[in-house]
Amino acid sequence: MAVSGVTDSTSSTSSGTATKKLTDNFDTFLTMLTVQLKNQDPLSPMDSTEFTNQLVQFSAVEQQINTNKNLESLLSATKTNAQAQAISYLGREIEVASSAVPLQDGKANFSYTLPEDAKAITVVVKDADGKLVANLKAESSKGRHEATWDGKNTDGKQLEDGYYKIEITATKADGTKLEAGTTVYGHVTDVASDQSGTLIAMGKVVTTVENILTVREKPTTNTTTTTTGTTN
Repeated sequence: MAVSGVTDSTSSTSSGTATKKLTDNFDTFLTMLTVQLKNQDPLSPMDSTEFTNQLVQFSAVEQQINTNKNLESLLSATKTNAQAQAISYLGREIEVASSAVPLQDGKANFSYTLPEDAKAITVVVKDADGKLVANLKAESSKGRHEATWDGKNTDGKQLEDGYYKIEITATKADGTKLEAGTTVYGHVTDVASDQSGTLIAMGKVVTTVENILTVREKPTTNTTTTTTGTTN
């Protein structure tokens, strides 16, 4: 999936629609009121309380709509500012809280963190269709481990750049499962936006600004290199 540019497809606002409806209703109200006043009995004039209350209600609704307009303007300005800031990510390497990892230039970098030592651990890579393509060696000690996949499958064939997913299964001595947190690294290639917010693309892997943990000018050297092979 590729995204390109910063776009905003908003063509109308809910407050604009509400304003039009209020105007139409108010015009109808004034027309009916005028007719009633013209045709009222001079000896028994209309009680002004009811239509005065309706005028007050119209005024309150109008004020609320104006407040909504201001909020929409503020949100739009905030969104535009976030989009402008996101452009600065282009060409940089980011770290994202995710298990979806981009294979870029034949290499994929990621990290995983174990809450305690694991008795057994498996780290596998699956493609976009969920097919297992690689078994990786892995460290089983407590803490954070940086890793690199060389992009080769179980047959030693170099795979194409694209979207892949890291899956980690770790257990303690008693067989209890350990939850391993994962982060992935990638070079930002595109920035865009939709109704969900500002989108950041690392090749075929797309994420949001909220998931970004770190931003770096250049990749740093990983402390642990994980390649295809048999799991420890």
